[in-house]
Order: sequence, then C-alpha cells, then structure tokens
Amino acid sequence: MEERIEVPEAPRWQRRPTERRREILDAAALVFGERGFEAATLAHVAERAGVSAGTVQHYFGTKSTLFHEVITDRFFSGAAEDEALLIAHRGSYADLLRELLERIWTRLSRPGTAELLLVGMAAEGNCPEAGRVLSGEVSGRCPRVLQGVIAAGVESGEFRSVNPQTMARVLGAALIGLVVGRRRFASYCQASPDPKAALGELLQLVEQGLDRNTHQTKELQGS
Repeated sequence: MEERIEVPEAPRWQRRPTERRREILDAAALVFGERGFEAATLAHVAERAGVSAGTVQHYFGTKSTLFHEVITDRFFSGAAEDEALLIAHRGSYADLLRELLERIWTRLSRPGTAELLLVGMAAEGNCPEAGRVLSGEVSGRCPRVLQGVIAAGVESGEFRSVNPQTMARVLGAALIGLVVGRRRFASYCQASPDPKAALGELLQLVEQGLDRNTHQTKELQGS
C-alpha cells in the first residue's frame, strides 16, 4: 500500500495573492455584516482574516473600496454563469428555472451575505457606489436572467402566460425575503422551518404556478 504523504497547509503569509484576496473578502463580508459599514475598520477585517491591516490596505486601499469589492463579490459572482446557462440551455425551462433559483439561493445563503445585504442598503448614503452595485444586482441583473427563462418558457408553451418581468421580480424578492428573514428572526422563532424545506416549498409553488397544464386544468374545472 502506497504511503500517503500529508502536505502541510502553507502559512497565510506564504499563500498566493488570489488566496489572500479571497480570505480578506470573506472576512470583510462577515465583519461588515456584524458591525455595519460605519463601525467596521480595516483592522477588524485584518484580524478576522489573520493578516495585517497593511495587507488589507495593500489589496483594497480604503474601507469604501473594500466594501464595494465585497458587495460586488457577493452579489455579482455567479451572475455571468447564470446568463451562460440560459444562452446554452436546451430542454425544459422549468428545470432551468429551478437550477437558477437554487444557485441564487446558495449564493445568498453564504455566511454573512444576508447581513451584508441589509448593511449595504443602510450604507448607501456613506458608500453610494456599493449601493448602486447592490441595487443593480438585486433589482437588475439577477431578475433579468430569471425574466429571460420565464419569457422563453412562456414562448415555448411550457409556462402559462404571465408577465416575465413582474414574475422575475417576485421570485427574486421571495428568495431574498426567505434568506434575510431566516437569519434575522431565527433566534425569535423556535419553530423556524428548515432552510432546504423552505426552498423546496417555494420551488414547488413556482412550478405549480407556472405550469401551463395545471393552469388549464383548473380553468376547465372552474368552467
């Protein structure tokens, strides 16, 4: 049997710049989410990331720039892949919509993201550029991908006739509401539903609500 050689993890100061940048961004998301934009400092982020404040400043400069980068990372990352999935898709649009909603849910469920979303909205006056990025992602790019899937599903006859733009915004708001609500009110609600179960119920409602055959059957039963 071949002996397995354990390779020790490289110390933080020896890691590649991309790894260090990722550690700082993840640490900053947690710090900003916990403390808010005003109270958080580069020193707090450095302590959480296990690096010096000078290192954080070297990679990101000011606190506002770091906050902007964190917002972009948390809410833009993955959007390009979502768009590529829509462009290359062949097959059921219901399956694609489910996949995209699950991908968005996973991104929103990363530690610190729900809190960061609330902080980003509150900090718009102090860091307007980050606020614009957040608004663009939450109300623009993300719903546009969902809108494209819904529109294609309606055109193909798989979905019932709905307003794709309105439906996309409703779905985006529902996902954000589930994630933020679970994080903010979990300590007050003893019977808080399991996150996966909550997402499953939402996906089932979406599929039933958009399914053309189900809608036509109900119309015939009501006539």
